[in-house]
Amino acid sequence: MIRRILFLLPLFFIFFACSDDDKVGFDVPVEFRKISFDPVPGGAVMRYRLPDNMEIFGVRARYNDAYGRQLVKEGTYLTDTLLLNGFAEARTNEPVRLTFLDSNLEESAPLDITFNTADAATVALFDNLSVNPFWGGFNVIYTSPSVVEGTVHIFYVGINPTTKQEDNILVGSYPILEGGDTLNFELKQALDELKVVIRTDDFEGNTVRMKTYEGIEAMAMEMLSPDQFKFFFPKELEIEDEDHQIGVKYLFDGQKKGANYRKNYQKGDRYKFGTFVAGPNAFEERFIIDFGTPKVPAMLRGDAFLYHGNSYPYANPDYPNPSIDMFVATLWNAVYTSRLPAKIKVYGTNAADPAKVPLNECTVLYVLDDDPGWSNFYRNAWCRYSDYQYGPVDYAKDAFKNKDDKTFDAADPISLDMKCNYFGEAFRYIFFIVEDTWMSSRWSNQYPYGYEENAREYITFDELEVFVKKEK
Repeated sequence: MIRRILFLLPLFFIFFACSDDDKVGFDVPVEFRKISFDPVPGGAVMRYRLPDNMEIFGVRARYNDAYGRQLVKEGTYLTDTLLLNGFAEARTNEPVRLTFLDSNLEESAPLDITFNTADAATVALFDNLSVNPFWGGFNVIYTSPSVVEGTVHIFYVGINPTTKQEDNILVGSYPILEGGDTLNFELKQALDELKVVIRTDDFEGNTVRMKTYEGIEAMAMEMLSPDQFKFFFPKELEIEDEDHQIGVKYLFDGQKKGANYRKNYQKGDRYKFGTFVAGPNAFEERFIIDFGTPKVPAMLRGDAFLYHGNSYPYANPDYPNPSIDMFVATLWNAVYTSRLPAKIKVYGTNAADPAKVPLNECTVLYVLDDDPGWSNFYRNAWCRYSDYQYGPVDYAKDAFKNKDDKTFDAADPISLDMKCNYFGEAFRYIFFIVEDTWMSSRWSNQYPYGYEENAREYITFDELEVFVKKEK
């Protein structure tokens, strides 16, 4: 080992003893040496100019990164920039040794120069990062520069279930996203106060920075009973039809998963749905909840039918068919799930008239902005296992019309949990606006110029539950 070190030492000194003179390599005309550096996150962009001269093929840069490793970067006459990366915190006057290459790839005399860097995303992330209380846990919000690399790891301090001792418990590792991200975490452990640890690594596994955030409030929510708030929306959208059991009262009757519908068709009433539908033209309209006095909103939960496996009739409402129940055909257009939201926003306001206050004067509490197309529905929709025969369901195994009460009661509901961003602000009113529903473009070869599943813009939820911050 000592012999190897003694052998390498002369090479080391020879490299760093090089000087910019005629004796080492060929000399480079001054006009070729027009070099500038622009600091970027994690390094610098070197800008150079190689005029049209076949004798000068490229440029080579040697420098040490933040971890002491010597890096070599090369650029040719085909480009005019070179990225010198490998740094974390911003640095000034970092040395770099440049040589130019001729057509035989022989190096010129060296040119020693310095450059500055900017904070890498793994460092800059902490400049605009906040850890905030969230429902049943916490959330992390950060912004990042346009040049990103690295990973952010999120821990909370809790009891390790294996050792029964206090420990940093990992809840997620994520690539740092350009522009930033919002990450929500719901914890299984009940804690009165949270301590959160955030660590960033570069893509080579080097830990760059770690920071602890303490005193994060652990928040809980409670569900309001329907007599603790009022619900209203434009009168022209109301559908009250007891023959088919459609009405507002079914939205707050405590029956989820299409329980009313299931009970009715088991008795032979297949077109009594026991649910809520609004429309037509319900998109972009406000469905308002009035708490009476300001409360901190926590969540709206909208529920959908389970997959019952029955058919929903279709007919063109412009051409009535006496052999078909036209009310049902118009209401569902054969596809129940096409009435469930793919794009919905929840707002809070204390304005005197929540129905007319401009949206830009309201606080956005929740946003769902999914692609409503068929393929995304099949892969990702919150309601993809709801009552639609062409979804990712198995008719023989999944249809609840063939299952007993015990199996139905044990099944998990299909729910859209609209958890509200927490600002610590109380609102008297919250409201949701549906902007689009699922599978509005199922027939992609015809949409938007032809057939659309929900052209008349109906919306539905089987049940709506309202949650607010639980006061200690």
